[in-house]
Amino acid sequence: MTATRPATPPRRTRLSRDQRAEQLLDVAERLFADQGFEGTSMEDVARAAGVTRPVVYDHHATKEDLFYSCVRRARRELEDRLDALQPSGQVDALADVLECGGDAFFGILERDPRRWAVLFNPSSALAEPLARRLEDLRAGTIERIAAVARRFAPDADPDRLGAYAHAISGVGEQLGRWWLTRPDVPRQQVVAYYRDFVVSGLTRARG
Repeated sequence: MTATRPATPPRRTRLSRDQRAEQLLDVAERLFADQGFEGTSMEDVARAAGVTRPVVYDHHATKEDLFYSCVRRARRELEDRLDALQPSGQVDALADVLECGGDAFFGILERDPRRWAVLFNPSSALAEPLARRLEDLRAGTIERIAAVARRFAPDADPDRLGAYAHAISGVGEQLGRWWLTRPDVPRQQVVAYYRDFVVSGLTRARG
């Protein structure tokens, strides 16, 4: 009788540094969304990622840095989509571009509510330095919104546009919170609400 050779264990695929960085952010984002900032440790991230703690610390010196990187990555996706919006020359270009921006935002929320939770619902108990860094990220997103608005209202008062950019951001965040309680509402309807709220205000800003 021929002896059965023991099965060869599957070989682990070694990730590049960039691939490992993305994996750690994916894992951390999920844990932060499920367990909150306080309830998540670097050990938790290492264990869930299947690596040792030194690997995690090699990419992020502290848990605060890791959380910041998660939020920065999530915001970058939205900001890249905002930067791609350009005037089309149509009469309703303003409504179109705002609808596209709203669709990008709510599309991210619909695809991955966990990411939205990390992005817009950080713990109120965050240390002040981290809270300031996160607020700087939020301010950067608002400036991107203002830049889009300036393409359509170049002669508008800068302070007024800045104020409306904050309002636009706030409308999106609050509608997002509402939508999470009403998942039966189609995304297209939520985007329409967003467009109607924002266009009416920004049209007045154009003077």
